[in-house]
Order: sequence, then structure tokens, then C-alpha cells
Amino acid sequence: MDEGNHNDVTPGGTGEAQRNSTVDSGVWGPLATGYAVLAGAAIVLVTGYLEFGVWLDAQSLVLGSAPVDMTLWPGETAVAAALALLIASPLLAARRFPALRTVGATWAVAAVLMGLLGVTRLVAMPAGALQLAVQAVCCAIAAAVLWPLWRGKPASPSPDRAPAAPGAFWWALCAGGVMLVPWVWAGALGGAWETVAAVAAALGFALLCGVLLGDRFWSRFVGMSGARRILGGGAAAGVALALPSLVMGGGGLNLLIGMSVPAVCFAVAALQRRTYRTGRVVAAAVAPATFGPLAYGDADEFLPLALGPDFGVWLLVAAIMAVLLAWLAGLLYGLTARKLVTVPAFAAGTAVIVAAVAGGTGALAQPGLHGEKLLVVLREQADLDGVEGDVAQRRAEVYSRLTATAVESQAPLRAELTARGLTWRPFYLVNAIEVDADLWERDWLEERSDVAAVLLSPQSRPVPFAWPVTTGGPLETDAPQPNITQVGAPTAWQAGSDGDGVVIGIADSGVDGTHPAFADRFRGGDDSWADPVNGTTEPNDPNGHGTHALGLALGGEGVGVAPGADWIGCANLPRNAGNPGDYLACLEFMLAPYAPGEDPFTDGDPSRAADVVSNSWGCPHVEGCDSGVFGPALAAYQSAGIFFVVSAGNAGPACGTASTPPVGDPGAFSVGAVDAEGRVAWFSSRGPVGGHTVPALVAPGTDTSTNGVVSALPGGGYGRMMGTSMAAPHVSGAVAVLWSAVPELRGDVSATAELLRETAAPVTGATGAELDACGSAEDAAGAGMLDVAALVRAAG
Repeated sequence: MDEGNHNDVTPGGTGEAQRNSTVDSGVWGPLATGYAVLAGAAIVLVTGYLEFGVWLDAQSLVLGSAPVDMTLWPGETAVAAALALLIASPLLAARRFPALRTVGATWAVAAVLMGLLGVTRLVAMPAGALQLAVQAVCCAIAAAVLWPLWRGKPASPSPDRAPAAPGAFWWALCAGGVMLVPWVWAGALGGAWETVAAVAAALGFALLCGVLLGDRFWSRFVGMSGARRILGGGAAAGVALALPSLVMGGGGLNLLIGMSVPAVCFAVAALQRRTYRTGRVVAAAVAPATFGPLAYGDADEFLPLALGPDFGVWLLVAAIMAVLLAWLAGLLYGLTARKLVTVPAFAAGTAVIVAAVAGGTGALAQPGLHGEKLLVVLREQADLDGVEGDVAQRRAEVYSRLTATAVESQAPLRAELTARGLTWRPFYLVNAIEVDADLWERDWLEERSDVAAVLLSPQSRPVPFAWPVTTGGPLETDAPQPNITQVGAPTAWQAGSDGDGVVIGIADSGVDGTHPAFADRFRGGDDSWADPVNGTTEPNDPNGHGTHALGLALGGEGVGVAPGADWIGCANLPRNAGNPGDYLACLEFMLAPYAPGEDPFTDGDPSRAADVVSNSWGCPHVEGCDSGVFGPALAAYQSAGIFFVVSAGNAGPACGTASTPPVGDPGAFSVGAVDAEGRVAWFSSRGPVGGHTVPALVAPGTDTSTNGVVSALPGGGYGRMMGTSMAAPHVSGAVAVLWSAVPELRGDVSATAELLRETAAPVTGATGAELDACGSAEDAAGAGMLDVAALVRAAG
């Protein structure tokens, strides 16, 4: 990266850069300098604000289960780049101020690069490795094109040429390496191809930045005093670096890159004491600083509004720490760089130490590779027509047909996967195989005649520490909670129906099995708890969401609808982010439970199946699901007489938002939320979806617009949560109460669903939008509000 300008200058020399610097420093007026400062700040604020806004928009689409329109990213980037170019343009006319003009020109070129690189964001967000590979190639091409156009004309060597600074490269590498450490500690690597692509993207971007911030730029600053060079040059370089940084990586990860990487420019400025080969110093610092977030961050998980703060908070912590370390390096280099840059051996040794610290941190933090997987859905699905008999017979027959179909039809694909050295996990509820493979394997899988679809099955990367578990306090009253009274459950209890003899399965973040509200009604045995994510063998809940949901379904102390029912549990999203594979694993467990370590295909026991399965989760596009992925599973549940309840989602009051799989599937009984006054809650997702009414009905999901309903929380306490996640368990409990009151209905899914609709109480109001804003009141409230007392009366 030798840009060609061979003037080496130190203060007191007579090189070209010294003369430029002296001229500039004498003519910079306060107005020109003031505009440059304001322009730089405006560029950073405007582009950052626009990037932040489109990131929020993307999360809103995820919440509504709408595929993220990838044209949002390059479109917004083009607007941001155009505004940055407009702001920088007046500096191009500053002929009396060569340094300001050079800064303006650098910012303008950076804005153009931002706009051009923005096109790479058309690559879909889940395809992280492909996007990074594309960005690596584009950065390299841009650097090759820019270098002869931007490096400037070579100047004649100066007779008083200053000694070279051989240690600058290594000290720059140290600064970037120090910034890498927080990412290694807080994040985790993805798959092999993702990591290789991150290396390539970081090197390509570093090369581009080295060309952009090369001799032409630094020749205007090296002759200045140390403070002016570091503060002025570092800030100007940081603005230039921020623009292309804001398009590197996918999702909101670019915001963290744009926030952290430019901070290294102050350290780079402290090391720039000559006017040639300056670009290699920039590249040495930028490469490791960029590699950190690209490799150890996962854009798919940096969606805190949609998926919760878990992984995203740690990435933000890493970015802040990286910025602070970069500033500290700038301060130390500013005080000592004159001597340090002349000791290359010391600098190289320090770089090795920094690399060792980063590697050691990775080995102790979250070691290993944590790549995404693929869910391969086979074309042949089990034929369940003609399944007859009582509930036990039907469940046994469904399980037998499902497993037999899967074993036979999967055999050729299993053999091929094994021959290729790929690990896999089979499923039977949906005839599918989850493959531990990168996206590069997707093409040959999709080309197979026995494959219907290949879906992404994203894997959550580990974090340094678990997010604090939500805990609560004691109950304020022994009486049934207002939401339990609101649905008429106490009236059904007085008639002798409380869910006794019915098993509710909860698939959620987990369950605190020691909670006094329901500990005595855990069914027990080795086959009543499953954890396909973390492999735990006893009920536990690292989040609190599942404990709260189960309490509303069957908790004692007046918090649950069916306090006499038993329960089993499965943890499918302990960190509030799941994938179709883990969701299917829990659904299979509910049909045919098995003990930890046993084979679901051969050791499952359908006689121990759950009667009702409560699901306060959804699988949006960002988690890998499409609209039909759970269809065969829900059809099997219907045949087996298992009632499937699911929350409608919290993307209201917009219309058509109750579509997150499995909500829109005809086999799912979806539940929206109302408040204490019986009005549809503002957040409750609405229909219509797929030509049928969703939600099916509504139930209490909040007290007021900002205050949730009371239920159990980990640690033995109680507290409030709000959402349709809280509404769905009311219906799960209601079905248990109904089946305990009328055992003949147990397993009759269609008749039960019809009774729930027929006995629902009218809903006359809504918050956030009119009740009929989406076409009819049913698109917001379904058949009405759950009425357990009327349900039991009608069935009796």
C-alpha cells in the first residue's frame, strides 16, 4: 500500500508537507474551521440517525412477522450518502485553505464509497457469510479503482528527509488489536465460513480505508503540532471512516462498527509522523478493529426490540469498551509516539502480546464455532387420513405413522449427509432434518427431488453471562386475580371443574419447577421435561417468561385458570430467540415424551402426551420460519387430539400482523389480548390473514395499557407481564377446565374450538385503533372474549 508520496516530514523540516501545513495553519479562519467542525458533526449525526431509523424499521417488520424489505438498507444508505456529500461540498471550494479542501474532498469520496457499498446490503440479512464475502470483494475492487485516482502526484524527495518510523505499523496493529479484545470477550464466532468471510471483509475494508486515508490526506497534518495533528487529523479521519463503516456488516451491526472503528483514528493520527506509506498504518489499525464486530457479532441477534436485549446488550458493551480502549491508545500514543515508533522490535512484540491476550480471552470466554444450521423439509409427509379410535389409540397411531414415514423417506438423505461429513438431527412431526451446514450447502440440498424446502435454522451464539432472571414479590391478595375473575374461571371451579386429570404442556423459555404456585402439579418422571437448547434435565427458567405463562394456565393462589391440571414442560427459547428446529423438538416431545438422552423416534411414549399445548411464542422470518413450516405438525396434533393454543403476537394495532408462524396456520387456535375493561389491547396483533379469522378469540393480556397481569415468576414470587403471551395460557387453562368437566370432549379438538367460539363474550371496544379498523371486529377480537363459566355451562 505504498501510495507514492516520498516526503518524510517532522516538525522543523522543510518538506512539502511542512510547507503546506504552515500555509494552512496561517490562513485558517475561524469561520472556515467552524464550518468544518459543524460539517463533520452534521455528517456523523445525519448518517447515524438515518441508519438508526432504518434499523428500528426493520425490527418493526420482524415484530409483525413481515419479511424485511432489503431495499430499505441501500435506499436509506443512498440518501445518507447524498446528504453527507452535500454537507461536505462547500469545503471543496475552499481554495485558500488546502487542508480544509483536502478534508472536504476526503469526506466526499467517503460518502460516494458509502453509497456504492450500500448496494451490498441487498443480500438478505440471514445470509451473513455471503454478505461479508460480497463486501470483501467490493471493498477490494473499490480500493483498486480508488488508489490511482486518489493517491495524488508523487512529489520529489526532500533533501532533509526525516528518518522513517518503522514501528508505526506495529503500534497501529496494537491499537486495533486492543479494540478486538472486548469483542472476543463479549461475543462469539459464527460458523467456519462466516469467520473466513469476516476475515476477508475486514482485510478488504482495511485496504480501502488505507487508500482513502493515505498520503494525500495525512500530508496536510503531519507538519502540525502533536495536539493539532491528533485532535484535528484524528477527528477528520474519523468522520471519513465513519461513512463506509456504517455499511459494513448486516442488520444493526453496522451501527456498532460505525460507532467503534472510527475511534481508532486518534491513535493513528498520533503515529502519523511522515508523509508516505501512511495508508498502511491506517489499514493496520482498521483490520482488527473491524474484524471484531464482524466475526464476533451476529446481526440476526442484534434486534433487541424484536428478540430482547440478551445478545445485543453484550455487543453494545463491547462497542463501548472498544471505543474507550481506542481513545486510551490515542492518548498514550500522543504522549509517547515520538519515541515508540522508532523501536519496531518492541512494537512487534507488543502486537504479539495483544494477539495472545485476544486469543486467550476467546478461549476462556465463548470458544469454538457457533454457525447457523439448515432445516431440510422433505417432500413426503406422513399420511394421517383414517386415524380412528379413542385418544390413546389415535396418539399411538399418529406417532407410528409419523416415525415410520420419516425413517424410510429420510434414509437416502441421511446417508448422503453422513458421506459428506455433516452432522444432522432428524424430525418426524414434520418430516425434516436439521443439518449443521453453512449456506454453501444449500444449493445441492435444494436440487434434490425429495426435498421440498431448505430453511435457515439460526443458532443463538453464547454470551458471557445470562441476562438477569425476572423475579417478583409476594401476592397482594389471596383472592383470584382480576384477570382470572374476568374470564369466569372461579365460577367453573365452584362447579367442580378445575382441570383435574388434564395435562398441559408448556413450550416456552422454561419453567421454575420449584415455584409454589404449581410445583406439586408437575407430572414427574424422567419424561416430563425436555431442553433441546441447553440440555438441562430438571425444569428451570433462565428468563421468566415461561414461568409466568404457565402460572396463568394452571397456577394456584388464584393466578391460574386451571389450578387442578398437571403440567410438563419444554424449553424452546431460553434466550427469547428460537429456530424451527428447536420449536419442532419441543412439539415432538409434547406428542411423545421421552427421557433426556433418549431417541425421540424409538423411545417416545405417546401415552404420556400432553392434552393441551400452550405456546406463547412465534417464529418470524428472521428465525428461519416460513408460513407453512408447522402445517404438518399441527395436522398431526389435530389427528392425535392435542389442542394447540398460540399467542397471536404483539405487532398491533396494524392490520394483517397476526401472521407469525404458527399463528396463521388453520390448525392453530390463536389468542389476542384484551385489557381489564375488555377492550382489545393496542399491541394485540390483528387479522385478516390467509383468508381466515385470526385471532380465534381474545383473553386478558394486560390490566391497563402499561400494566400487565399478575402471575408466577422464578424464585417463588409473583409479578406482572403483558402481551398476547399472557392471553394464550388463559385459553390453555380453559380447555383443561372444559375437558375435566366433560371428559367425553377430551381429544375432540374441533368440537372444543367451536365451543370456545360459541361461548365467547362480545367485545365492544379496542385501544390503539377502532375495533373494526381492519375490516371487521373479528379481525381484532375473533369470536370475542374467553368466558370459562359459559364454556363449561354450554358443554354440560
